Parts: sequence; structure tokens; C-alpha cells
Amino acid sequence: MKNRKLTALDRFLLGLSRETIHRVILVLLFAGSLIIRWKLAPETTISSDYELYIKGWPDTYRELGFVAGMRQVIGDYYVPFNIMYAVIGLSPWEPWVLASLFSCIFDYLIAGLVYFLLRDLFLIRGAADAPLKAAYMSALTCYLPFVFMESALWKQCDGFYIFFALLAVYLLLIKDRPTLAFAMLGISFSFKLQSVFFFPFFVLLYFLKKNFSILQFLWIPGCYLVAGLPAVLCGRGLRATYFTYFMQMTEGTDYGTTSFSENYGMVANYPNAYNFGLDEYLGTLALPAVIFTMMLLALSVALAIRRDLRDPVRLLYLLAWQIWTCVMFLPSMHDRYDYGAVLLFSLLIALLPRESVVPACVLNIGTFIIFIRAARMDAVGVSLHLLALIYLAAFFLTSWILVHRLILLREDGR
Repeated sequence: MKNRKLTALDRFLLGLSRETIHRVILVLLFAGSLIIRWKLAPETTISSDYELYIKGWPDTYRELGFVAGMRQVIGDYYVPFNIMYAVIGLSPWEPWVLASLFSCIFDYLIAGLVYFLLRDLFLIRGAADAPLKAAYMSALTCYLPFVFMESALWKQCDGFYIFFALLAVYLLLIKDRPTLAFAMLGISFSFKLQSVFFFPFFVLLYFLKKNFSILQFLWIPGCYLVAGLPAVLCGRGLRATYFTYFMQMTEGTDYGTTSFSENYGMVANYPNAYNFGLDEYLGTLALPAVIFTMMLLALSVALAIRRDLRDPVRLLYLLAWQIWTCVMFLPSMHDRYDYGAVLLFSLLIALLPRESVVPACVLNIGTFIIFIRAARMDAVGVSLHLLALIYLAAFFLTSWILVHRLILLREDGR
């Protein structure tokens, strides 16, 4: 007997297949994430970065033109970002339009990469509905606060290098495509110096996989050299072009038309150990901090090689920890530099929920607070010292989990 209370619309909706319902929900999720970015993109007053850098650099290119602007050193980014800011400056729109558009495009490129990465990992683990689970995680990636705030609100561009670095990880770890993987890592390095946080992981895969030559690493400087050619051809000197990252590490230099001097100490608005009275000792502590960080990374690589760690999920957890280690202990670390760690720990909740929930929650909430602090000039009533204590506690807990549960413990539980 038909239920007379059901209308034709009810019968239509209830008759939809499970696959159709999921497709509709996913479309709505992605549409909602687009609306969030559409609403946030025109806001240019919350973050000082826009007026100081993201608007100033395109305006300089607008005044000088592409060739004359590229001949000089505008800002402290390497050539690919200079080209992007030149395009923004030479467009007829306000700089925020293309700056936010380009960054948001990479949000969705990362979301697409997340889908393929998680789908393959779910399939490797024999999970049911692997494509569907991966699709939902891909959509939820667009709602992580540090993702949409960084791109749409701050108009920052960390998603560029993260996309290519994570693509390199996927190509080497899952697809065994070393040449293409190292080319992507070289492109990532050409966008931002912070891609070096991924390098120890590729050294580890070299010793674990033993199926590609160490000469593949030459793709990294090769891509870097090629990426600098547009500036060289426009008349910028070799030293001014290719020493960009060296100048970033020694900030306080006059960069051509733009005086760039942020005068970072041991830490710059990031909750790590250097917040406790050590910030002003950069000259004394910088080298020991670098050596200590390299020692921790080397130990993690050595331990993973000794245990012949092969599980790609555990290896991704190790990568997330390595990136976080860099930001916690290297000198002059800035907010946003932990982008890769926050993203990976957030994704790993779907695969290692017990091991990933603490770092994912701490880093997502912490990053949200840090962004608000920076935007509102420290108006948020959360001390950076308190946040640093929470980060240190979560980091050491994550380190213990990594060593004792994911590296030393075999898959059979022994």
C-alpha cells in the first residue's frame, strides 16, 4: 500500500540512489567552501601582510612594467612568485583579486591531490568505499581553518609549494615515479625555501626503496636554476637572482626597490621552545638549533631505515613529524611554516585516528589562534607562552607515539 503522506517530491528524493545522494552532498560541500572563500577574499584590512607586501609588490610592477620590475629585486620571494606578482600588478584588477584567486586555486589542487593520495592508501589497506571516503576527506580539506584563512583571508601562497611537495611525495611513495617526483620537488623548492622540510623524507625513501639513483636529487637545483632564468634574461644579475634564499636567511638587506627587513629573532609568532626568553639570542643559538634539528631528523631517518619501515601510512606520519620538528626547533620559524604538518596530521586522522587526533587538533586550533593573534594585533586573550607549552607537550607525545607505536611496533603488533 502506498503511503499517502508522501508527496511526489518525497518519493523522488527517497528514490535517489546512495551514490547520487553522496554526489549531491559532496557538491554542496565544495560549493560551501567556495562561498566561504568568495566572502573572505575582498577583506584586506585584517592582515597587515596585504598592505605591506601583497599589494605593495604588484603595485611596484604596475609602475615599472614587467621587464624593468623583473630586473630589480622586489620583495624577498624567488622568481616564480615574482612573475605571479608581476601578473597581478599588470592586471586591471585590485591586487587582492588575483592574489586570492591564485591561492584558492591551489587549495582545490591540494584537495584533488588529497583525494588520489587517500584513495590509494585506503585501497592499499583494503578499506571499503575507498573512493567515497577519500572524496569526503578531500572536501573537508577545504574547510580546515589554516587552509581557507591562509589563502582567501591572508592572500598568502604557501599552498603553492605544499602542492608540488606533496605531489612529489605521492609520486615517489605510492606511484614509484622518481624522475617526475624529484622534478615536482624541484618546482616546490623554486617556490619556497620551506620545501627543504620535505628533503629528509626523500633521503629516507632513497635508502628504503633502493630503486632510483641519488642523481635524481639533481632535479632540485636544476629546476631552481631554470626557474631563475626569466629574471636573468630581464637583466637581473646572477647573484641577485640565485642568492635569493641566502638573502632570506639573512634578512635585513635592502632588496632593490623594496626595503625588506623583518628582523626575526629565534622565532617569529610561532609557539615553540624559543618563546621562553630565547628569541633575542639568534646570533648565539642559530647554529646549535640547526645542528640539533638535523640530529633529530637524522635519528628519525636512521631508525626508520633500521626497522625497514615500509607502510606508506606510517611513513606519512613520520613525514608530518619531520616537518613539525623543523618548525619547532629551527631558528626564525614563522607562522604558516607548519602548513605541511597540519595538513598531513589532519588527513591521517582517517587512517591513524588514535595516533593523529592529538597533533591534528592541537595544530589546527593553534594555527587558528595564531592567525587571529596576527590579524588582531595580539588582541586574543591566549598567551603565546601557554600555546608554546601545549605545542611542546603535544610534540613530545607525538614523538613517543611515532617511535614506540609506529616505528618500533610491527604491523602484527609485536
